[in-house]
Amino acid sequence: MTNSKMPTQGPSGGNQTALGQVPGRPAGSWQLWFWPSLCILSFFAGSYLLGSRHESTTKRLSLDGQTHTNHDSQSVVVTSEPVVRRPIERTVDAVGTLHGFEEVDISSKLEGRVVKIHQDLSSVVEPGDILLELDTTDARLTLAQAERALQAELSKWGFSSVPGESYNRNELPLVVSSKLRYDLAKSRLDRMLPLELTRSISQDDLEQAKSDARIAESEWKNQLLMADAAAAVARLRASEVAIAEQKLQDCQIVAPKPTLTGDSQTPTYTVAERLVSEGTLLRPGTEVFRLVLGKTLKLRLLVPESHSSEVQVGQRVTISSASLPEGREGIVSKVAPSIDRTTRTFLVEVQVPNQDGQCKPGSFAKARIKVGVSEGSATIPISGLYSLAGINKIFIVDGNRAKELHVVVGEQSKDWVEIMSPALAPSWRVVTSGQRMLSEGTPIVEREQAQASSNQTDPR
Repeated sequence: MTNSKMPTQGPSGGNQTALGQVPGRPAGSWQLWFWPSLCILSFFAGSYLLGSRHESTTKRLSLDGQTHTNHDSQSVVVTSEPVVRRPIERTVDAVGTLHGFEEVDISSKLEGRVVKIHQDLSSVVEPGDILLELDTTDARLTLAQAERALQAELSKWGFSSVPGESYNRNELPLVVSSKLRYDLAKSRLDRMLPLELTRSISQDDLEQAKSDARIAESEWKNQLLMADAAAAVARLRASEVAIAEQKLQDCQIVAPKPTLTGDSQTPTYTVAERLVSEGTLLRPGTEVFRLVLGKTLKLRLLVPESHSSEVQVGQRVTISSASLPEGREGIVSKVAPSIDRTTRTFLVEVQVPNQDGQCKPGSFAKARIKVGVSEGSATIPISGLYSLAGINKIFIVDGNRAKELHVVVGEQSKDWVEIMSPALAPSWRVVTSGQRMLSEGTPIVEREQAQASSNQTDPR
């Protein structure tokens, strides 16, 4: 009995070996060398392919004939632009409210009834124009009474007009008559005195003459005092007449004449509000109109105290509002000398020209105060700034790696943004695309280099 297998008989009856069996060799011996050989061949084939691919991606020939190491397939393709130094105009931003250069609340000085209104809302008036009229009946009667009292006082003493402080009182009739009586008594006394030496006159007559002279002198001096008092009363009556005339004049309420206008042209008011109607009974102090000087406006701003050393009178200001989005130039006219303890801000007043009337008092406005110019400030393209969760950062091209920098931004426009810190070297390049895929040390390749490498490795 042997261990060798007998030939298998096929369907046709002939002899046949087992499947996969090599004739003359024991069955299953081929598996001992087939599978190890297949593994070895696969290993060398994979190594060859990887080596060829690595060599094609790590070597490229530049136009100048030098060989450079190319970036691997994990590099992020980006674009970059250089840091640019440019002069930047420094500004201080603030918000405030536009006011008329002068806003006047016109009130009544008298008690009276409105009989006629001359102006209405949005009317343009000049100083001295009549706004409304009150009933003048009482004022005219008071004036007539004061004039009659004055005329009575002047006639009593013979004043031709209201005496001034230096009038000639010796020309008044009462003063002249008393002076003549004094002169007569004095002359009689002077004639009697020589007769006293010769005893040609009695002592009683002499004493009577002396007494008459003293009495006449006293009457004359009294008339002088009375004349001064009469002159003072006449001036008082004249003042009463002036007061009555002023009351009659005040029955016409007129636009005031401003002394501060902010404009070299003739000042004009605009009626911002009318507060009474015809027939209204006014009391002293009742507001009737609100007028605004609107050719020049005042913009009042509350500026943080950190800018107190920067804002100065005379600086230019750009103002914009909802009614004037294109902006308008103004000038800083006043700067408050103190800081508000509550808000830690100081008041800045800006004069805004408004000849066309497009700016309306009471409007909310934004202002940009131009405080100076910084030369050579570092700026980058606006696309180079990457913000995430409120953190501003940029990526610098550092060889073939990305370097991440957290930055503080300053002024910016639609094309560029200023980097306040850290300091940027002029030779640095800032990544302007692909920042979402970058972090500190990420391999990068600039798009121009990637395209050149692709063109050189293309077999065509």
